[in-house]
Amino acid sequence: MNNGIQVIYPRTKYLTLNQTMQEFLEKTIHEFMNYAKEPIQENFTYTLDISHDEYSYQDYLSVVFYVSFYTGGAHPEHRISSFVYDISCDKIITIHDLVREKEHLLSILSTESRKILSKNPNIHDQELLFEGTSPEKSNFQTFVFTSRGMMIYFPEYQIAPYSSGAFKIVIPYDQL
Repeated sequence: MNNGIQVIYPRTKYLTLNQTMQEFLEKTIHEFMNYAKEPIQENFTYTLDISHDEYSYQDYLSVVFYVSFYTGGAHPEHRISSFVYDISCDKIITIHDLVREKEHLLSILSTESRKILSKNPNIHDQELLFEGTSPEKSNFQTFVFTSRGMMIYFPEYQIAPYSSGAFKIVIPYDQL
């Protein structure tokens, strides 16, 4: 049985962020290895690829991970995960934290993301778009803070079919 694993990740000077990313990576690799224990086909290579992007804005350092699993099937499975670290508080920030601070944030994110995404020619199913951008925490859990605004990631299937791919948008801070 052949397996291919490639993981590229950052190391920062912030222990809390490093530990959180390390736990995420170990969990993801462990999940992949469990799938890869019993191959579906002989002479088949399972692959796991993890890459990342980094962003910074004021006291926030953000890391987004792009995970691609291939364990058989028609196409790989893709996942997007993000971690936003507040340097001044030594804390990972989640959508739950943001909603606690600003009660109407989910409504704003829903409205603004629909405005932006409805102009995208690769999105054809308005019902799927509205469901995937409804004002629920789970729809906006993957985000980062950039110099231009809050970047929100929508993985495959959330707002469009797999064939359309994943989407990301930036909502300027003055809209939030």
